[in-house]
Amino acid sequence: MSKESAISVDQVGKAYRLWDDPSARLTAPLMEAAAHLMPGLPALKAGLRSRASRSYRDFWALENISFQVGRGESMAIIGRNGSGKSTLLQIIAGTMQPTRGSVQVKGRIAALLELGSGFNPEFTGRENIHLNAALFGLTRAEIDARFKDIVDFADIGDFIEQPVKIYSSGMVVRLAFAVAAHIEPDILIVDEALSVGDARFQLKCARAIDRFLAQGVTLLFVSHDTSMIKRLCKSAVLLERGQLVFAGSPNDVVNLYSKLVAEGTTVADLAADIAALKANSIPEAELPELSQSAAAAVTADSPRFVELSTQPAAVELLQLKVKAMETILSAHPYNDELNRRLAQLLADERQHVQVSGEEFSYGGALGRIQNVKLLDADGQSRTWFSSCEPVVVRMLIEADEPIPEPIFALTIKNVAGVEIYGTNTLFGKQPAPAVQAGSSREVDFSFNLNLMPGHYFISLGFTHFVGDELVVIHRRYDTIKFEIHGKDRAFGIANLQAKITSRAAPASHPTGKSA
Repeated sequence: MSKESAISVDQVGKAYRLWDDPSARLTAPLMEAAAHLMPGLPALKAGLRSRASRSYRDFWALENISFQVGRGESMAIIGRNGSGKSTLLQIIAGTMQPTRGSVQVKGRIAALLELGSGFNPEFTGRENIHLNAALFGLTRAEIDARFKDIVDFADIGDFIEQPVKIYSSGMVVRLAFAVAAHIEPDILIVDEALSVGDARFQLKCARAIDRFLAQGVTLLFVSHDTSMIKRLCKSAVLLERGQLVFAGSPNDVVNLYSKLVAEGTTVADLAADIAALKANSIPEAELPELSQSAAAAVTADSPRFVELSTQPAAVELLQLKVKAMETILSAHPYNDELNRRLAQLLADERQHVQVSGEEFSYGGALGRIQNVKLLDADGQSRTWFSSCEPVVVRMLIEADEPIPEPIFALTIKNVAGVEIYGTNTLFGKQPAPAVQAGSSREVDFSFNLNLMPGHYFISLGFTHFVGDELVVIHRRYDTIKFEIHGKDRAFGIANLQAKITSRAAPASHPTGKSA
C-alpha cells in the first residue's frame, strides 16, 4: 500500500515572457485587454491578439513535471544551474504560481529558499523571528516559549538585536534555519541553504534534519552535495532544462547527474543509461516478502536452500541478500555472550548523537578523558593536514575506580554527521590492560588520514562492561575539528592512494583474449 502523499505535483509548467521591445511590456497587454473587451469584430480581435503575441516569446522554465512525495519521505531534486530546481521549489512552497498544472500540499511548510527570503532587512533578528514564526502560524505565546531555543540554535550573539541588513550571509542562514527548526513543520524544503554555514553549523543542521526525518517530517532537498543527498534522501529526481529526466534512487540519479555535468554531455547521451536503469529496476510491489523458509535461512547456523515462486530477477536479488547475511553470520567465531556485548556496544556508540554542533560530553563520575590532542608525524599538535598524512589521536584518561577491562573508542564524522570511521579496543581486538584507581594512562589511536578534503570531527569514548551492562565512564563527542587539504585531484570520500600502471599486452594475446 502506498503512503499518503504530502506533496503531489501534476503536469506543472512555468513560462516566462521574454520581450523583444521593452515598450511592448505596456502595449501588448493593452492590445490583449482591448481584444477581450471589444464587442463583435472578430477579425479586429484576432489582429490585435496576433500583433500582441508577436512582441514576446514564452520561455518554459518547467514543462510537464509530475511526481509525488509520500508523507514522511525525503526526496532530492538534482540538476545543473538553470534546470528549474528553485522555480519548482517556489511553486511547491506557494510563493509562485504555475502557468499550468497543479500542486497539492498537505501540512505546514517550512521553506529555506532564497537567502533571507521572508526577512525584513530593516527589522532586527528578534523582530524577524516573531514575524517569520507568525507567518508560519504560531501564536505569540508559542513564539515566546520557543524564542530562547531559536536564539541558542542560531548562535549569532548580540547581533540578534541588530538589523538583518548588516548580517553576513551565514548569519542570515543561521537565523532562517533556527526559525524553521522550531516551528514543527510537516514539510521542510531546503534549497542549498546549508552550504553557506560553517562546518559546525552544517553539522548542527544535518542533525536537526535527522531529527525531523525521525519525527516523520517530509523533506524536499536541493543541494550539489551528492554525499549529503545520498545520506538524507530515499529518492531523487533529475531536472535538466525544465524537464524531469529521471526519478529513482539517489545513487542512480546522482550517477546520471555526474555524467550530465561532464563536458559535452547532454540528456540525449543519457538515454542508454536511463533505459538500462529502468530495465534493471524492480518495483517495490514486485519484491517478495520473506517467506518462513527465507526468514529461517538468515538466522540459522548453516546455509539453507530457499524456494520462492516469483519473478526470476527478484528471486536472484533476494537469494543474494540471504546468502550475504548467512556468510556474515557464519564468519563470526564469537560466542553468544560476546555477540551480545558487541551488538550492545555498537548500538550505544551510534545512539548518542548531538545536535548543537559544539562538543558534547557526559559521564565523568568514574573517570575522565583529558588532554585530547591530534598529532602529526613529528608529534606536533595540528588541526589541518594533507590527505593521507599519518596522525595520532592521543587522550589522557584518569580513573577514580579500578577498571579491569577498559574500552577506548574513536569515531570520525564529517560535517553532515556521517560516521566515516569508528573503532574501539574491543572491535579492533586490541584489549587494553586494567586501569587502577587513581591512576592515569595515555591512549593513542594511530592511523593515516586517508580522507578527501573537507572538515571532520573526532569523538572519543571511555567505557567498560559490568557483567552484561555497558557502563559509560566518559564520552566526548566532536571534541576536535580538523581540516584536510587535497594533494591531488582525486575525488570521493576516501583516498585509497591507488598506484596506476600500464604495460604492453603480451604479444601472444594482443586482444587480451585467451587463445
